[in-house]
Amino acid sequence: MSSRTVELVVGPLRAMRRAVMWWSIGLGALVALTAAFWPIFKGSTGISSALNNLPAGVLTAFGLEDFGSPAGYLRANLYEILVPILLAAAAATLVSGQTASEEAAGRLEMYLAQPISRRAIYLGRAVAALLGLVVICLALTLVQLVSDWLVDLSIPPGELLSTIALSTCVAILYGSVAFAIACARPRPSLVVAAGIVLAVASYLVVALLSFSPVLDPWSQLSPWSWAFAGDPLEHATDVWRYVAVAVPSIVLVLFGLRAVSERDIAAG
Repeated sequence: MSSRTVELVVGPLRAMRRAVMWWSIGLGALVALTAAFWPIFKGSTGISSALNNLPAGVLTAFGLEDFGSPAGYLRANLYEILVPILLAAAAATLVSGQTASEEAAGRLEMYLAQPISRRAIYLGRAVAALLGLVVICLALTLVQLVSDWLVDLSIPPGELLSTIALSTCVAILYGSVAFAIACARPRPSLVVAAGIVLAVASYLVVALLSFSPVLDPWSQLSPWSWAFAGDPLEHATDVWRYVAVAVPSIVLVLFGLRAVSERDIAAG
């Protein structure tokens, strides 16, 4: 691997290091603060009983089943909604910052003047965004494991790691959506908004359709359902769930690389 090829990844990584740091700190703080309140709710059968009086659709939509258990507590407060959506926002932001924003500002011209293909330049930036997201997820995982140990929030490490891995895969999917749009139409606001809005919409499809027994089967069309319907905090995750989210991500990246090679690059 040539130094020029390595620089296509290392350069963007260097540029996004502050963003990665602040996303890691923010998500780490969220996880630590949430875990800190666990002793208050630990074994709280009263809260669980009160929540169980809510309609089944509400419990499913917000992950409130068995709130007094470690898995139920983490599901409701972090991994049903917040962490996957925030990771998707991080992915879309990192992608936009190294593709659409750079192109709109004219900072890609130096790279494009080199004897390197557009596909290689954009692929390098996609890999850099992926690595940045992985660093954020590793920081989140470390904080979660340490916080769980400190407050005696007992949950099998395998299930916890699977849940974080699935949240990461979902974020990669919507980061890939952002990448495909950035390659086809490099408008930073559009790129970020598309990644975040589609992630939220994916959750809402599952949440809202679960209120209707007739419509609930259609929730299986949502990537949110592909990843989380198996309740990974309590049950071993089937391999097909990872594949179901990963394959569209690869397709979207390939689409984006083709799109950027066939259009004019915006002048800064």
